[in-house]
Amino acid sequence: MLVRVEIFGRETSVELRRDQLETPKGIEALRRLGERDEDIVALLRSRIAEQYDDLVKVQPVEEATARVESDPESWLPADAARQRQRSQYPDPEGSDPESRLLATIFGEPPPPPSPTEKATERRIRARSAADMRDYTVWRTSVRPPGQHAQARSDALAKAERERAAIEERFARNWGVELPDSIFRFWAFVQACGPVERQALDDLELCPFGGMDLFDAPTHRPRDGIDVRVHGRYYRAPPEFLTFMHGGTDGLHFGLWFDDGRTCDGVTAYYNNDGGGVGLPSGTPLEAVRATLEAHWHHMDDPASLGEEDEARLYETELAEGRHRIRLLRDFLMTFETGDRPEEGEEYDDATKISREILDHGHPNRIETLDGGGALVHGETAIDRKRQKPYDDYEFCTNLRKKLTEDPAALEAHLAEARRRCAAGSPADALTLGRDLHWISGGDAKLERYANELLASAYNTLGRPNLAAIAEAHHRHRDLPQVSVLRDQVSPFQCDAVSRSCRVWMALTRRPARWGSSKAGGRARQRPGTPCRPAQAARWWPARG
Repeated sequence: MLVRVEIFGRETSVELRRDQLETPKGIEALRRLGERDEDIVALLRSRIAEQYDDLVKVQPVEEATARVESDPESWLPADAARQRQRSQYPDPEGSDPESRLLATIFGEPPPPPSPTEKATERRIRARSAADMRDYTVWRTSVRPPGQHAQARSDALAKAERERAAIEERFARNWGVELPDSIFRFWAFVQACGPVERQALDDLELCPFGGMDLFDAPTHRPRDGIDVRVHGRYYRAPPEFLTFMHGGTDGLHFGLWFDDGRTCDGVTAYYNNDGGGVGLPSGTPLEAVRATLEAHWHHMDDPASLGEEDEARLYETELAEGRHRIRLLRDFLMTFETGDRPEEGEEYDDATKISREILDHGHPNRIETLDGGGALVHGETAIDRKRQKPYDDYEFCTNLRKKLTEDPAALEAHLAEARRRCAAGSPADALTLGRDLHWISGGDAKLERYANELLASAYNTLGRPNLAAIAEAHHRHRDLPQVSVLRDQVSPFQCDAVSRSCRVWMALTRRPARWGSSKAGGRARQRPGTPCRPAQAARWWPARG
C-alpha cells in the first residue's frame, strides 16, 4: 500500500504493509454505511488526534511513560517488532565484535565464533579457493612456466654488469653508496612483463628520480641546472633521494642517507598534502610489497562483495585486477620478501613497527617537523623528544606557529643554533635547519635560514655531500618541476606518473605557502605552473 505522509513539513510517499496500519474502531462500520472516503479520513484523523492529545494531558511524566510502555505495539512499534523477531529467531551462541574486543582488553580467551561467523569464514575460504583456481589457469595463459625465472635471471645479470657505472655516477654527484636493495629493485622492474607493469600501474607506482639514471648513467641535466635536484621535490630533506613515484598527491618514495653515504632505509611522503616522511626502514621492494598488500586488503575485502547482482558484477570486474596483483606479488617474492607469505592486513600486522618505538620513539633520532628525525648527538635548545613513526601533532603545530608567526622567537632560535654549531655542537643547527626547510612554503627568508643552518650542520658533522645537496636545492627551489634531465631517449614509459601528473600536478615542485595540515604545509596547485607529462619518467621496457 502506497500512502502519502508529511515528514518534517515535506510530503512524501511511503510503502506500507497492511499489518503496519492501525484501524480505529468504527471505521469498518462507516464503510458499510456507505460514508464517503472524505468522511472516513476525517474521522480517522480526529480519533488519532484524541488519542495522542490525551497522552499529552497525562500528568506527571512518569504516568505518561508508563502508559507508553504498557502498550508498546501502539506507541513503540519498532521496539515491539524487534522483540518479536528476537523471540522468534534468537541470536545463536558465539562471539561478536564487542565480546572479542572485551576479551582482548581483559586478556581473556576469545569466545568461540558464532554460526554466522563460521558461515562467513567458510564462504570466504570457498571464494578464495575458487579465485586461486581461476588464477592458476589465468597465470598459465599470460606467463608460461619458466618465463619468470628466465626474466629474473636476465635482469639480475644486467644489473650486475652495469652496476659499476651507476655506482660511479651516484658517488661522483651525490656522494652516496647505493645499497644492494636498489639494484634488486631495478632488476625487478626490468624483468616485469606487460601484465606486471599493468599491476604496478594499478598501484600507481613507477620508478622515478634517481632511477632515471640507471638505464643511462651518462645522462645530463638541462643547461644551468644541477643534476642533484632531479626528482627532488620542494620539501625533500637533503637526506632523501627519490627513486619511485606513488601517484596521488605527489606521493613519492626515497632512499634515506643519514650520514650522506650509507642508506638507512626507505621513507615516503606526500608533497601535496600533510604528514611527514616517517622513520626510514626497509628496502624499495619492501615498499612496493607494503603498497601492494594495502591495495590487496581493499580488493579482497568480503565486506565490499555481496550476493546482489551489482556486487557480482563488481566482483567480476575485480577478478582480473586481483589476478594481476597476485602475479606481481608472486614475482616480487622471488626477489625479496619470499619468507613472508601473509597477505593483505595480515602482512601489515606481521611487519608493524615495534611497540617500543611506537611508544618512546627511535632511540637515536631527535624529533623534527619533517617526521624523519635527525641522527645527531647532543641536546637541543628546543625541547624535542625522540622521533616517533608518526607526527606529534601538538609539537609540530606549536613549533611551526612559533617559527612562522613569532619573529623574535625565530631570531632567538637562529642565534642559539649558530652559536652552538660554531662551538662544535650542531644538533640545533641540523634540527632547526630541517624544520625551516620543511615549512618554508616559498618564504625566501625561511629558505635562506634553512640553507645556512643545514650547510653549517652538515659540514660540522663531516657530511659535506649533504651540505652540497642542500645548497644545490636552495639554488633551484623555484624550478617548476622535479624532472631536470634533458629529453630522454630511453624506451620507457610510465602511465602512472603521467596520469597523476595530469590530474594532481604531482610534479609541481613548490607547495603553496597558505594552509597547513599537521607538520607539513598543505600544498595547493601553483597557479600558472604547467605540467608536462612528456617530462615524466619513461621507465617501462617495451616488451612483447
